[in-house]
Amino acid sequence: MTEERIPFHIPMKLNDNDIETIKLRIEYSFDTGQISNGVYVKQLEEKIRKMYDVDYCIATSNCTMGLFICYLYYGYLGPLHLQNFTWKSVDIITHKFFKVFHDIDINTWLMSEIPHYGIVSPTHTFGNICEIDKKYDREKIIFDGAHTLGAKIDYIGDATVFSLAPTKLITSCEGGMIITNDKGLYEYASETRHIIARMSEPNAMIGLATIKNIRTIKIWKKKVFMYYKDQIPGIFQEIPIASNYNTIGFINNENLSIPDHIETKQYYSPIDDAYYPNCNYVYKRMVCLPSYFGCDHKKIVDDILECNKI
Repeated sequence: MTEERIPFHIPMKLNDNDIETIKLRIEYSFDTGQISNGVYVKQLEEKIRKMYDVDYCIATSNCTMGLFICYLYYGYLGPLHLQNFTWKSVDIITHKFFKVFHDIDINTWLMSEIPHYGIVSPTHTFGNICEIDKKYDREKIIFDGAHTLGAKIDYIGDATVFSLAPTKLITSCEGGMIITNDKGLYEYASETRHIIARMSEPNAMIGLATIKNIRTIKIWKKKVFMYYKDQIPGIFQEIPIASNYNTIGFINNENLSIPDHIETKQYYSPIDDAYYPNCNYVYKRMVCLPSYFGCDHKKIVDDILECNKI
């Protein structure tokens, strides 16, 4: 008998009331003609601004464009420092920048070296918070927080950029959010996103429906992480500060076989082809497992252990 496929991710399902509310809001948007950067985009921005107690929050079409806007604004300040273990779209938008890549810590999968000059853009890998001493006299710090929305963050740098893509805790189907206390960046980002990176009103409506469940999803994610870590032989990500456990992966140092019916992912892939030992080690051995709300994480563990006769 063929096992039923377990997908890598399924967004948390909306209830009937949420669906009806979205339908009514879509009708309102089309009646008014405001189908992007309208009232519901502003509501979602305000919710996330209050969540992180910051001065400004700017919605964008996706996280990549949010990062791009920040890099453009601060681009005159010098080289752009990136960790070599991040989403490949960052390389595409920065092909004209002078970039310096950095390896990751083999335990936390976070940028191992924090430079003191130029634009520093660490990634909160999979929602794991990268700690930076606020007292360091750096130029500008832009956190790639694609996986991080909902996590506790004490320091946002000059800006932190979130993703609301389908695999994130809070999804608007597609979208990004810049949070900042820099008025100059806010004004620049507000104008620039209007030209190249608007968020649609239907996207914001879905974001408003899913953000209500953030606490429930965070509790679930941590529970799944702890269960996997306790039951599966392998090396799981070290969490020194905080995480929302958006993506749960482990170093498969035991060479476990994963049953075909369990969909997994292997990412991030290193961007720079040069040799970065920790990036290469983690990427080649990493297995990211399904951890979406309601997934049968106990069956996933049982099937993996049975497949390997553990």
